[in-house]
Amino acid sequence: MEARLATPVPGRDRVNRGTTDTRHRLIEAALVEFAAHGYDGASTRAIAASAGTHQPQINYHFGSKHELWRQCLERLLTELDDTIAAHVQGISRPDEPAVLAGIVRALVTFASRRPELNRIMMHEGTAPSDRLAWLVDTHLAWRQRDLARRWNRLRDAGVAAPVPVNVVHHLLIGAASLLYANAPEARLLGLEPDASTTVTGHANGLVSMLLPGL
Repeated sequence: MEARLATPVPGRDRVNRGTTDTRHRLIEAALVEFAAHGYDGASTRAIAASAGTHQPQINYHFGSKHELWRQCLERLLTELDDTIAAHVQGISRPDEPAVLAGIVRALVTFASRRPELNRIMMHEGTAPSDRLAWLVDTHLAWRQRDLARRWNRLRDAGVAAPVPVNVVHHLLIGAASLLYANAPEARLLGLEPDASTTVTGHANGLVSMLLPGL
């Protein structure tokens, strides 16, 4: 019996591409809005307008403002993980000190490209909420534990700076990202946050401070 091939439906691929493109534009617009105004202050009308579509499209594609917010965070953290993986894979001798140095450089690189993550976290971290609990339980707690294990081993080996493990997570995240989250302030102080020399110098300097024994 001859195999029957599915007949392509005219226009279906075009519709699927259009749906994917609309979701992408809504997420990108929402990232900017949530970063600037926080969840409660963010306007779904403004998000839709910035994305070049209509407000009902948010419910159509995401179901709710809350789910759109979650998808924004999922995208940012997936991009962060991809950036870390790319830096670590490029290390010629991936021993533990070199891997942590690669992670630090990746955090700086990502923060320079996506300051929205730190800006959103600064909004969310100021008050308890279901959103913050989801972020911590799903994405942040395991990252903090992984960093703590690495840090304890390298500090005991004399490679990492004598920083208490219970504060190193916030120290690293703040040091890696504040320059870019506060880019308007940095520019008024004469810095160029977007310059590759700034990002490279920042990353190298942070590695030197945190891992003096490297």
